[in-house]
Formats: sequence, structure tokens, C-alpha cells
Amino acid sequence: MIAVTALAVVGCGATTPIPADKLTRAQQRVREADAMAATVTDPKALSHLQLAKEQLTYGKRLLIEGENKDARWVLMRAEADAEAALALGNVQAAKADAQQTIEAIRQAMALIQQGGSGS
Repeated sequence: MIAVTALAVVGCGATTPIPADKLTRAQQRVREADAMAATVTDPKALSHLQLAKEQLTYGKRLLIEGENKDARWVLMRAEADAEAALALGNVQAAKADAQQTIEAIRQAMALIQQGGSGS
């Protein structure tokens, strides 16, 4: 990140400031989504993660080229796609937890019914 920012400063004569905060946040969100991806099978979540990675790479390239204004928008999009991937992954995890809870309740109800009918 420092190398990208340094290159952007050297190669940039533009008046638009370097969106270092956008780069940092996008990188952080992509890392979080990437870590979650190992447990996610939702194709939409994985698609958003892939888009986020591609946009992060493109945003870094724009910074190197001194296109700070465009980089800002691309990095914001990368962050948004990473957040979408995280949200969809969380939905998948919540559904799995709910299914486990439902199954545990069914098993408990079956045990209760067996105990009640045997008396």
C-alpha cells in the first residue's frame, strides 16, 4: 500500500488528493471478505468478492497512473462489493445456524413426544 501511495504521489500532478483512506478501507474489506470466502458457497457472495478484488486492483493501477478522482470511485465500488460479499456470506451463515436450531428443536420435540407417549 505504501508503495502504491508513493508511486501515486510521484506520478501525480493532479489536484485531486490521493484517496488513501478509500484504498485502506477497500483493502480491509476485501481481506475480510476473502477470509470469509473459505466457508461460503453462495455464488452471489463469491461474485461480489471477485468484483471487489478486480476493482481494488484497478483502483491501485489508477492511483499509480495519477487518476486519483477515478481511483476514488473505483475503490469505493470495491469496498461496496466486498461489503455485499460479507453481507451475503453472513446471510448464508445465519441460514445454516437457523437450520441447525430447527433440527435441534425437532429432535427435542421428538424426545418429548416419545417420553410422553410411553407413560
